[in-house]
Amino acid sequence: MHTLHNVMSCLHSVIRASSPLAAAFFTSGLLLLAACADEARVAGPPPVIDLPPADLTLQKRDFSRVLSVVELEDGRVLVTDQIENSIYVIDLQSGEVRTEGSTGEGPGEYGRVGHLYPLGGDSTLLVGEPPRMLLLAGDRIVEGLEPVYPRLGMGTGEPPWGVDRSGRVLGVAGFAFQPRSGWSRTHADSLHILLATGSIFDEGTSEPDTIAQVGGQGRWGIERVSTVAQMGGREVTMNSTLSSPLASEGQAWLFADGWVALAHPDPYRVDWLTPAGEWIRGAPLPVSPADVSLDEQCRAISRRAPNAECDLDRYPGWPNQIPPFTMVTDYGWITPGGTALQPGPHGMLLIRRTPTAEAPETRYDVVDRSGMLRGAIVMPEGGTIVGFGRASLYVVQKDEMDLLTLSRHPWPEQLGD
Repeated sequence: MHTLHNVMSCLHSVIRASSPLAAAFFTSGLLLLAACADEARVAGPPPVIDLPPADLTLQKRDFSRVLSVVELEDGRVLVTDQIENSIYVIDLQSGEVRTEGSTGEGPGEYGRVGHLYPLGGDSTLLVGEPPRMLLLAGDRIVEGLEPVYPRLGMGTGEPPWGVDRSGRVLGVAGFAFQPRSGWSRTHADSLHILLATGSIFDEGTSEPDTIAQVGGQGRWGIERVSTVAQMGGREVTMNSTLSSPLASEGQAWLFADGWVALAHPDPYRVDWLTPAGEWIRGAPLPVSPADVSLDEQCRAISRRAPNAECDLDRYPGWPNQIPPFTMVTDYGWITPGGTALQPGPHGMLLIRRTPTAEAPETRYDVVDRSGMLRGAIVMPEGGTIVGFGRASLYVVQKDEMDLLTLSRHPWPEQLGD
């Protein structure tokens, strides 16, 4: 509302001072709206606000590792818990909780639960492991679907980077300039963002479109590490390939309505691809990156491996400045593919920022579909956003036993709609 007020005030001032030529442009609606939008963008710094208090909290029920939450039209929610390997249907008003579906290989069953993707119209897609897709109508599993994302280069088992209501899937494929043992997307020099041309609701296969190419974490360098461990009374050598905990990559997300957000770490900005195939290029976002000091390096290592020593030589390719977002490595929670991106209410994009010594809290930037930074949400300690509703955010709060409590929070009014 504040942005709309600024735009309208700008329009009134321009009309009063406009020449006939300017008035003609105003009538066509081309130049003046853009000028006013620019003025509204620089009217003041975007707000940094605390997460509003919960209006509903599920009492006397803890979760172990919540992967995702989807709100149904009647206000209930679907929840997947990775450790419990269950799909829950939850009424936060009454506190009623029931389990939907079961493990197995038969129709309507899953091996391991995965992430939930809202498709609109009270339909939800569950992507489980091994690659299996289940369609839910409301609170019931109604159909099994052929998984399409392995054909999008998701051969490592990563979940899709979003699914839209027409059944298109967004995926990623990595490219490395040199063959690498233990290669994965996290070691790729560049990433190809792939959008399915077919639908998971249709039979057959189709080649995806490469809609963008972005830098991968491997461009910062990788290090092969051998570790000797005791297993079964004998020494076993385990090989792994490491990249810097602060190695950044481009990331993307496909919304249910067909919009794709493409986030770049350097310079920090968000581009949008409309359902019609047109790109909206976002301007660089107003952030001041912190320098990568020894302390910041040790903090980044501890986030990836809490009990590890700060051995800087073990990790290659430290950047000079802390990237605005990285692949998420806090294993107390998981987003699809480890991305820092999540959809939010009103078509907003949420980006989980990289913590720093000066800003150690969990923070989410909120970016709208013009690429403008609306503001940031600061989370309470141990709090993580795991889903959204029409005008709300769903959050899990971790306690000292690593158990998670689910709550619903109103969407902040300061961030608009």
